[in-house]
Amino acid sequence: MTGRLVAAAILVLGAAWAVAEDLAMLPLGDPQRAYAVASLEAGSFYDCREGTVLDLEAAAGVLARARVILLGEEHTSMDQKRTQARLLEALAARKPGLVLGMEFFQRGDDGVLARWTSGELEGDDFLLASGWYDRGGYNWVYYAPVMETARKLGIPVVGLNVERSIPRTVSRKGLDALDPGQRKIVGEVDVSGSPQHRYLIARYFGDTVSLLPPAWFDRMYASQCLWDVVMARSILDKLPPEGTMVVLVGSGHVAFGLSIARRIHEELARRGEPDIEVSTFVPVTAPAPDPGGDPSGHPMPGGGKAGGGRPALFVRSVADVVGAFPDRGGVEEVPRLGLKLEEGGDGAILVKQAWPDSPASAAGLVKGDRIVDLGGTVPGDIHRLRLALARLRWGDRLDLRVEREGATVDCVALLEPELLSVDREVAPGWTVEAAGGFDPTAPSPVLPLESARASTLERRLVSRDGTPSHVEVWRDGVLVEVHRLDAGGRVLRSLFRDPLADGTVEIVYRRDGGGTVTGVTRLDRSGRPVG
Repeated sequence: MTGRLVAAAILVLGAAWAVAEDLAMLPLGDPQRAYAVASLEAGSFYDCREGTVLDLEAAAGVLARARVILLGEEHTSMDQKRTQARLLEALAARKPGLVLGMEFFQRGDDGVLARWTSGELEGDDFLLASGWYDRGGYNWVYYAPVMETARKLGIPVVGLNVERSIPRTVSRKGLDALDPGQRKIVGEVDVSGSPQHRYLIARYFGDTVSLLPPAWFDRMYASQCLWDVVMARSILDKLPPEGTMVVLVGSGHVAFGLSIARRIHEELARRGEPDIEVSTFVPVTAPAPDPGGDPSGHPMPGGGKAGGGRPALFVRSVADVVGAFPDRGGVEEVPRLGLKLEEGGDGAILVKQAWPDSPASAAGLVKGDRIVDLGGTVPGDIHRLRLALARLRWGDRLDLRVEREGATVDCVALLEPELLSVDREVAPGWTVEAAGGFDPTAPSPVLPLESARASTLERRLVSRDGTPSHVEVWRDGVLVEVHRLDAGGRVLRSLFRDPLADGTVEIVYRRDGGGTVTGVTRLDRSGRPVG
């Protein structure tokens, strides 16, 4: 059993949901609704108490009946983040004096958050001051919609969590490993109060649980309990008198009312204070259309599924309000590099870890590599390097020059999403075909060539909804070239993993209305023109 396995298990829960159908169908929570199954098309909302479909404004009205509103989320879903921003705006119109509580900020961050809300801190200055990327946060692009909405409306933002070393210590060594100072910060944590919650967390971790010694899962479960208790107490401590707090938090802390909501009620009872109403929102995923059509031989038309895009299924105890979101094929908005950095004793920036099956490992980075530059730019410090890495997007080139055992090594990967292939489809609406060889400067579209089948290179023409997107060129399982196409299949931009003979790593083609090339710009790894 390895630490990597435990870390992977923790990431399963950390990634949260748009709730997978098997988890959304668990008969947990309110017994009056735990066996009542509902379905919902993507783009709609559902009142789980009344059993009615809602629009966003009506959903906000249902949620606004409570003093604490828990908005569950999948941390890397832009669809959900944009919806959360709209919900926050709708709730602010109903609840003057609203406060926004955030899972990914800590209790002591309120000062820097106030400077953000007031406009004193902007962009990189805020991310540096808050230590967003130093704590291993998800890409800021996911949280910008909600945070920008809060600032626009003048909604105070508060942090709810504690330093990550505390739950990490519990996950690895147990609650008894906390020192007196940490125990004072956290308070008492009961891990035996809800067998349903323990079962739910075990289901989140999936098959990993069966591979772990029982004591290991006990510690991991205790860490999750601590997480919920800490945030519940922070919510109550920062809840304005007679006011309302909207809390943005992973759906694993919201679903079935077993986590933060339960801990809020328990904490109020412990304090001897009157109970308050807590409302919950959880996102679910509406599955993509089945490319195989109806199951053969099924006795019901459509195999019991609606035509076209299939609805999400869930039990009505999963939350007070459910929102259904489309299946994006598992492709996240921005690439997750899988790279962990650390500072060396001499101030050097070192690779601490390159996660398996990540762009960092594909680039060839290994533990101990000393970072020299990123795309020709020497980082000022580890904090600014993290900011620069976070700006990389799909279609960019990860290019780190490192020192390794006295030699200089270029570690490069082309950032393209790894699309899942089912019957030659890589995601809903995408297809992959052999593209063959082509001349990027040609005025005619890229066409498959029979002669290319004998090549040692594998070429794939990627199209979306019948429109060509780009050509990928692979060698021995490594993506070495990407050629972006216009709607007619003509190359607009070429990106190379390995520099050409003159140092070119990117070529941009300018074309006239007929598709003829009118100009070519060649760039090196620093973005400077070649030649």
